[in-house]
Amino acid sequence: MNIFDYTGFDLGKHKLHGYNAGRGYTLNRGSLVFSMYDYAQKLGIKVFMGSTVTEYWETEDEAGIVVNGEKVAADCVICAEGIHSKGRAAITGQEMQCKETGFVSTRGYLEGKAAIQGPSLTRIVSGMEDGNCMYGWMGPRMHISMGIKIDGGELFWYACHEAASVPPKNNSEAIDHILECMSDWTMRDELESVVRNVSEGRFISQKLVVTTALKSWLSPRRRMIVIGDAAHAALPTSGQGGTQAIEDAAVLAIALELAGKQDIPLALSVTEKIRFKRAQLIQQGGLAVLKFGMNRSDFELFRKDPNLAMPPHPAWIFDHDCQEYTYREFAAAAEAVRSGKDYVPTNIPADGEYRMAYDSK
Repeated sequence: MNIFDYTGFDLGKHKLHGYNAGRGYTLNRGSLVFSMYDYAQKLGIKVFMGSTVTEYWETEDEAGIVVNGEKVAADCVICAEGIHSKGRAAITGQEMQCKETGFVSTRGYLEGKAAIQGPSLTRIVSGMEDGNCMYGWMGPRMHISMGIKIDGGELFWYACHEAASVPPKNNSEAIDHILECMSDWTMRDELESVVRNVSEGRFISQKLVVTTALKSWLSPRRRMIVIGDAAHAALPTSGQGGTQAIEDAAVLAIALELAGKQDIPLALSVTEKIRFKRAQLIQQGGLAVLKFGMNRSDFELFRKDPNLAMPPHPAWIFDHDCQEYTYREFAAAAEAVRSGKDYVPTNIPADGEYRMAYDSK
């Protein structure tokens, strides 16, 4: 990732740890969803679109939902419907409380060629045509980044900035506010062409909020569980929202495999034991990274040591193998569930504290 400050000073090209070959993936989420859907179809899994779930229920032997007026029974219910989950309260008896951070996350998408409106942007976009690099600019209380898809046909940008005192009424006002936040940026005119030329319907701006942690992800009989953003929504600054949801799913799948159909409650309980503290700590870390990024003021310090501009990449997050860990730790976590004793996870720092670390491979 090539990083600059708001004056255009080049802070150098930095490796995006966790995304290099063999370590992680950079991909379009929409394409991922379609790929997963196609794979589910090949496995013979039925997927029902546009279905309204109105009730969740469980007994000692099964759990299920009422969808479109029909009662459906299964071994368990896995609720992964996002931060605005309606099933969360029904399953756990809890609701997340949200607190605004004072910052906004804005994303835009446009065709790559449409971004080139003049010679000022040619240098930026031409340097991205190989699809293997991103650009980022950081300034007081704001940063913005852009990248291009592998095939070179799409450009996306992301901005994190202070919220407007009066909420924008439409996309045009939201874009005006972003540019207002860059009023003293030397790079403003270059970046305006990208920000203003966002494709129709391909723009979203959301207030960044922190949510209270749930006390449990499980239902009383432990045959229903919430995972992903429904359980632990994280700020985008964590860089781990989608990743942690996938970790939830991988751990749950292995726990179900090892516990077997005869002990579904154990599988769901082990999943919570293994994932709960890790997801919660990473959730908290998103706020720490947001404050770190938005409160930078001494840009001369970054010019003297550009390495300070690198995003944190803790080894305990980026180098973790949740599948290997679950196979190794299942017995210990299961024993903790059965005995009622504490389970001490080793997939987080020993002291349980989040730090701005830069030690992943």
